[in-house]
Amino acid sequence: MKAALVRPPPSGPSGRVVVAAPSGPVPEARLAEGLAVLRDLQIGEISLAPNLGARTGYFAGEDGVRLAALQAALDDPEVTAIVCARGGYGLTRLLPLLRPAGFVAAPKLLVGFSDATALLCWALRAGVCGVHGPVVTQLGALPAADVQRLALLMRGELPAPLTGDEGVGTTRVVAPLVPANLEVLRSLVGTPWLPDLAGTIVALEEIGERPYRIDRALTQLITSGAFAGVRGFAVGQLYACEEPPAGNPNSPNARAVVRERLAGLDVPVVLGLPFGHLPHEHAALPCGARVELDPSRATLTMLEPVTA
Repeated sequence: MKAALVRPPPSGPSGRVVVAAPSGPVPEARLAEGLAVLRDLQIGEISLAPNLGARTGYFAGEDGVRLAALQAALDDPEVTAIVCARGGYGLTRLLPLLRPAGFVAAPKLLVGFSDATALLCWALRAGVCGVHGPVVTQLGALPAADVQRLALLMRGELPAPLTGDEGVGTTRVVAPLVPANLEVLRSLVGTPWLPDLAGTIVALEEIGERPYRIDRALTQLITSGAFAGVRGFAVGQLYACEEPPAGNPNSPNARAVVRERLAGLDVPVVLGLPFGHLPHEHAALPCGARVELDPSRATLTMLEPVTA
């Protein structure tokens, strides 16, 4: 982790927010519902990336189309925030082609999760904080508290602590938070875009992966050295991460796998925090700002704003 990360300006009524589609094709109905919610947050004028309606296989347009739209938003000095329309897959194909100079010269807040983990990690490597939070197509189904939490983070305010349902260990730690989708983070091992996680608290969530695949992803991150020096883990939703009926009847569940794999690192862990892919629950998190992880109370508390 860079010693001093840049905090982008907060998003207010005078800002300009681009809704980007750097990954999968965007469902129209859910986009419309999410845009209505986003506009109500008073975080600036909303602009739509030109490829929002594009569909090329499992992408929102070919690589060149998605790259051009995202790069234009990153380079635009008038843009204060870029909010991903959805996740899916596609950002890791763009990372080698993205140019960070304009983004670093005029930092803006990147918001997203799932596949956007790759973009948030790219931003961390460039030295800029972000927000691991709901994508636009998720906003229409979320409760008002989660929507307002996203708005607070984007405006530079501190939301309430999050409480999980299980803590492992007794040591309270304070460190920068790096939230990520587990499988996307694993895919960055061996690339230039995996952040230096030493000295951080890592927050993990996942969707649709069988327990043995979660084991495999965590094992790769551990044995590759990616988790060396991590000070703690905040584990969110492991949504639909179940062994199928025709699978191994002796398989442990996903949470048991995570608990067992992380136990060998001898750092505090809080499990069951309310962030991730669950359709009706997703608490936004800072990416790069300091937090407190307290396993005794099973809490994750934001200590500083993600914006300047």
